[in-house]
Amino acid sequence: MTTVSDLATAYRHAGYRAIGLWTEDRIGDLLSAQAKRFPDRELFSFEGRSLTYQEFDRWTTTVATDLVRRGVRRGDRVLVQLPNCLEALVLQVAAFRIGAIDVPVVPIYREHEMRRILADCRPSAVAAAAELGKRRPTGELDGLQAELGLSPTVRYVVGGHPDGWDQVPDASGEAGPLPEPLAAGEPALLLYTSGTTSLPKGALLSSRALFAHMRNFQDVLGADEHTVTLTPTPLSHLSGFLASVIFPAFLGGRSVITRGWQPDEALGLIERHRVSLMMGATVFVSDLVERYERGLSSDYRLPTYACSGAAIPPSLVDRAENVGVAVVRAYGMTETAGVCAAASASDPLARRREWDGRLQRGMEIQAVDADRRPVPPGAVGELRIRGPQLLSGYTDPDLTKAQIDSEGWFYPGDVGEVDPSGWVRMTGRVKDIINRGGEKFSTMDIELALASHPDVEAAAVTAVPDARMGEGVGAWIVLRPGAVWHGPQALIAHLEAQKLARQKIPTHWQVIPEIPRTATGKVQKHHLTDLGERLPHEEN
Repeated sequence: MTTVSDLATAYRHAGYRAIGLWTEDRIGDLLSAQAKRFPDRELFSFEGRSLTYQEFDRWTTTVATDLVRRGVRRGDRVLVQLPNCLEALVLQVAAFRIGAIDVPVVPIYREHEMRRILADCRPSAVAAAAELGKRRPTGELDGLQAELGLSPTVRYVVGGHPDGWDQVPDASGEAGPLPEPLAAGEPALLLYTSGTTSLPKGALLSSRALFAHMRNFQDVLGADEHTVTLTPTPLSHLSGFLASVIFPAFLGGRSVITRGWQPDEALGLIERHRVSLMMGATVFVSDLVERYERGLSSDYRLPTYACSGAAIPPSLVDRAENVGVAVVRAYGMTETAGVCAAASASDPLARRREWDGRLQRGMEIQAVDADRRPVPPGAVGELRIRGPQLLSGYTDPDLTKAQIDSEGWFYPGDVGEVDPSGWVRMTGRVKDIINRGGEKFSTMDIELALASHPDVEAAAVTAVPDARMGEGVGAWIVLRPGAVWHGPQALIAHLEAQKLARQKIPTHWQVIPEIPRTATGKVQKHHLTDLGERLPHEEN
């Protein structure tokens, strides 16, 4: 039986198609189609190595063929947990090519997070680095897979030769027949984001959502085939993967990829390659502006930086403007396939410094009250989002029901306002998370780990201002009777032993006599800052 809600949904979807945001384009066809159009055009450069569209397409086809030969089928999950390297890109695109679901995972995740991810997605193929600093990611995955009873048909390694792991094929291998990519409306990308929960949750995105984002982003940025992007962000993160290969390929442009963020190296690459666009968190543009202010560059400077994923002070937008960089703020998340509101470089500075962007085509954002009724334009409320870029759902059906209502509204847990012109500003979060340089961490996850230490009576974790990363991790500790504070080293070692991602380890430590609470026992975190102003603190 067709309901009013079904008819409303069908009407909205027809509208997305009518304005050209939804088509039958498949993400699995993108690279091969563009390789036919621009075979000899450079697609990207990485540490002095350049690949053309045709060269990358040939390599992708070889890897895709190997995956199929080893038993990976349409709809299977291909998990890629690699640091920035070309293999991280070729494996993800190869997954799209054969109708598998790409599952990129940031390499900072360790056993604590990966146990949940592996159990949830149960991949048929995995790829990892043999070494990552002092870590052995392949060994970590082997241990977890044995614990969970998983046996992927393919295990690829980069940078070593551990037992049971094979090298990623190079472009000289055989190319064979491949299955069709997944249809435009089917989920093709599975991303794990901590968001407001203590463990990573799996968000599924379709080709339609990805292409809708790229069409909107192209329009707001004025990007075209001459656009050159610089990508220092993780290639296994949505923003890094889009910026390094998917968005440039969509444009017919090219990208410059770095292994990590080295500001001085980035200055040289921006000048040498005439980079026209960067996108990412506050930390990158802050470092660039500081160097431009010191005159550490030639006459050419990055013209546009799209900033999202972390708070950006208006003063930094002003400083960037003074050195010739137009910072355009944007608002979005994994669940919206990227940004769903963004400013243009041509927008007035007053708008770009104070607001997080203007709604993109087809996207709706409303601020609502506690009963989920829209508040007047300009009033603050909980934000909800609807539109063609929205996720298909989570891997957990209960979570999908909890965060997406029957009218298609997604509730990300953010608080903010929308003005009559469609400009959006986020002012806070319904639930407590920390956004460190674009990576979101649950405070609950860290609090539970801290509270398990025998010297800790209670612990609360909050975001603290950080000039480089936007937000840092602050820990507020109540010691058990008789315990003596000798600094944070013992607690840091405790968190390390529990295999939390190192980015979650607090940098601000405060010992307090008690955690402020309401009469019903709820923690009043807004009072912790007041306590911190009166008590001495230590930072590691």
